[in-house]
Amino acid sequence: MEKKTYKTETHLHCSETSGCSAIGGAEFVRIYKDAGYSTIFVTDHYRRKRFEDCETEEQYRAAIDKQLAGYYAAKAEGDKIGVTVLMSCELHIGKNDYLFYGIDESFFYHKEIGTMTPEELFDFCNERGYTLIAGHPFRETREPVPHAVHGLEIVNASFNHYHHNNNDKALALAETLPNHLRTSGSDAHYKSDAARGGIISEKKIESAADYIEVLRSGNYEIICFPPEVDPWEV
Repeated sequence: MEKKTYKTETHLHCSETSGCSAIGGAEFVRIYKDAGYSTIFVTDHYRRKRFEDCETEEQYRAAIDKQLAGYYAAKAEGDKIGVTVLMSCELHIGKNDYLFYGIDESFFYHKEIGTMTPEELFDFCNERGYTLIAGHPFRETREPVPHAVHGLEIVNASFNHYHHNNNDKALALAETLPNHLRTSGSDAHYKSDAARGGIISEKKIESAADYIEVLRSGNYEIICFPPEVDPWEV
């Protein structure tokens, strides 16, 4: 009997939180359900301005609710239709973008993360058990700092940025870093981006810990559909 496999999306932005996205959390969940994915991480952009003036619990709560609006919408729909929705976020610091896995709401009370150096950010994550991945590390002017991340997004399959992502450079760097994690994501903002990336594993990913365990095991396959291939027709 053929072993069952599971698809996981690792990089996705919802319109409730990320202004660059055209699709809401609930709609994305339905799209990914139709594409055969069992799990998605919502990696909406962390906006420093949401948190920089927060002092009281009420202010933090309002900012967190806005930051996680896409995640909440996606999770509510995922719970209804059987798609696991996990929390993540993407943060831009300096020239680079970082994806955080294993976070919960307490992550957003640390507004100092927006001003940390790569090394400080890495220490912050290690102290709290978060996994830090360099997102699209060679897109345009990005300059990855490999000693200050746990892994690299070696494939970013975004429809609109695919040819600017320089995935070949990301893979070449990963080949020199055998202890770093390697992953793939669609970086979905539109339906045209959806289901182009992610991973396929025999283990169903139901938590960030499951995801990291699978990446460490090497027992998974990278999903990557370039712009000239329509994943909905494959």
